[in-house]
Amino acid sequence: MTVEATFIVTWTIFLFVFLIYLAFYSYDKCVLFQDAYAVCFRGSIQKREENVVPYISAHMKEQFGGKYFATSEVRGSADRNGNYADVIGECRVNVPIRTDFTMYGQQGWQIRTQARAQIINPTHIIRKSRWVEHAVDSFAGMISQAD
Repeated sequence: MTVEATFIVTWTIFLFVFLIYLAFYSYDKCVLFQDAYAVCFRGSIQKREENVVPYISAHMKEQFGGKYFATSEVRGSADRNGNYADVIGECRVNVPIRTDFTMYGQQGWQIRTQARAQIINPTHIIRKSRWVEHAVDSFAGMISQAD
């Protein structure tokens, strides 16, 4: 009875620890995507398009912060692809057991996420919308005077 109990208790503890680290992995993956998109979006609404990547690069470390559980250093990179800003975030969950037991590849519990936001200038869009509204109102006024 004692021998069987030691196996059951050992595997039960192993299973609970594995589930805890799996929860850390899921949490870190969600938070990493959220942070990558937040900094990408903030960079994409800069007034001058040439400031997008420098803004993202300057604020990336601040956005990622220290809110991740059981991870190595969070790294990020920013790039501009035409009219889109891309942010890639990477980190690795540090699992205290060998990766052979966790069914993951040689890279371990690597997290890599990519966020993309369209580069826009809100001020320019608002001004164009107001110009179109004014043009439509003027045209409607001309039509009503003609009747």
